[in-house]
Amino acid sequence: MTTLMEANRQWMRRPADERFKSTQDLHTAALGYKDMARSTTAPTSKLRVEAHKGDVYLMGAKDQIQLTNWSFGQLATTADAPASYLQRLPAEMAADCLNHGIKESTGDRDRDNKMLFKREHSGMITLRALTSTKYTRIWNSDITSRLIELEETTPWQPAPAAFDGSRGLYLGDRDMFAFMVDNDRRIFEKGPGGGLSRGFFVSNSETGAASFKILAFYYNYVCGNHMVWGASGIKEVKIRHVGNADGLATDELRAELKAYADGSATEDELRVEKMRSYTVGKNLDEILDKVMGLRIAGLSKKLVTAGYELAQKREDWYGAPNSMWGLAGGLTEIARDLPNADERITLETTTGKLMEIAL
Repeated sequence: MTTLMEANRQWMRRPADERFKSTQDLHTAALGYKDMARSTTAPTSKLRVEAHKGDVYLMGAKDQIQLTNWSFGQLATTADAPASYLQRLPAEMAADCLNHGIKESTGDRDRDNKMLFKREHSGMITLRALTSTKYTRIWNSDITSRLIELEETTPWQPAPAAFDGSRGLYLGDRDMFAFMVDNDRRIFEKGPGGGLSRGFFVSNSETGAASFKILAFYYNYVCGNHMVWGASGIKEVKIRHVGNADGLATDELRAELKAYADGSATEDELRVEKMRSYTVGKNLDEILDKVMGLRIAGLSKKLVTAGYELAQKREDWYGAPNSMWGLAGGLTEIARDLPNADERITLETTTGKLMEIAL
């Protein structure tokens, strides 16, 4: 079993105005961003910036358009310039560099850009995103509406309150994140470790900062800083913002949430029991032959061996080390101790793919 840190990182870094105490509040904020959104398409050659009172602005037909840190970085990428360096320069110099980079990068390969603006009631305009025309936007409000539906019709609810009252619900001008749990239907309440609850993270960006993602898991408990302890059975669904991304995201979210809503504790116990009773191999050699034959990317002989040996030491917790549940437990415990977050999540989700074999 592993410790999931993503909800904790969200809790640590989000400012007060990006924290919400209910799914309805989160949804209202997401709708606010959508209602104030304006979009257009413009060729790179038409982009121009100016410096004014120490800040860099994108110039529209009639207005100075504010840039967020994120859209400034996207504009810098379009100009083939390093954003981190430009942000340290005086505004006038940074604007000159951006305009020069835009002109040089265009050449004979001028391309259109999708531009997402936020128009405040005051009339102020902010550029939230500058992406290629291949980018397909998935609106955060489409996701939050599904979370409200889930909470109203099932025992699922936002994560238990953290030390500051946060419920794992976050949204800003760049992205959103929600942490939902089902604590009323714990599985194996009388079993090893005192039972497991079900939880999932869902995250998305309207601005090109990240893919749409659902990460579902079982867990033992959640700390007051939203570290998720004893996570297992981790499953990830990720959709890039291209093609029919909005339709796929809606379908995947509806399917996953329906599965969570309809699923009972008994059904989850049966799933875990299947993995506990599924023998991967009689010994390590047979296990290696079986797992390597599955050709699951990211699972090496060295890693599987280490997971099996760790499962042997934790047999009182995971059960038989040659079972799918035992082997997965050893692998996810290895993932827990990886210093790099991306490597940790990769191994956790790879282990989730291995567990599906038993089902």
